Amino acid sequence: MKSKVLFAALFIAALFSSSFVSAQTVYTVEEMMAKAPTLVGQTVQIKGLAHHVCAVTGRKLFMSDADGNKIFRVNAGKEIAKFDKTVVDSIVIATGVVTENRTYVPDLKKQLVAVKEAAKAKKKLEHCDSEAKAEGLTLAATPTQRINQQIAGLKKQIKAGGKDYIANYTINDCNIYSIAK
Repeated sequence: MKSKVLFAALFIAALFSSSFVSAQTVYTVEEMMAKAPTLVGQTVQIKGLAHHVCAVTGRKLFMSDADGNKIFRVNAGKEIAKFDKTVVDSIVIATGVVTENRTYVPDLKKQLVAVKEAAKAKKKLEHCDSEAKAEGLTLAATPTQRINQQIAGLKKQIKAGGKDYIANYTINDCNIYSIAK
């Protein structure tokens, strides 16, 4: 009986330690952008400049490289009601799970219809430059132009034998973040 309890305890300890093995490496924003496809599903740490906290929900933290040219999105987990906006302009380390978000041509066409309907109704669309930048979109373009560029690029990618979707990577379930020392 004691050996079964000891085995169970060791097994549980091994599970917890293996789930945090990848969290031992702290990736920069640039490294995360390059390695994210190989890290999907893994718990990782990312370190970068807290560029922006979502003004609407507070549950998205956009981290950037030192120049602010590369942006990576971190989504709050259950333990974080909102990211603290006072971390903006500080170097932050956040821990969460790398996730791939796929966008297909029909998704983009739905977005295009929504943008056009909003324009007809003269509604102002909720827009975030940090979100667009994190997705690698041109900020100078209008929402319609950006979506059309994405559709054209995706169709070209598919025609060349590539994936039939656009992959964007985020860190989800972030329940731990802090200002780096």
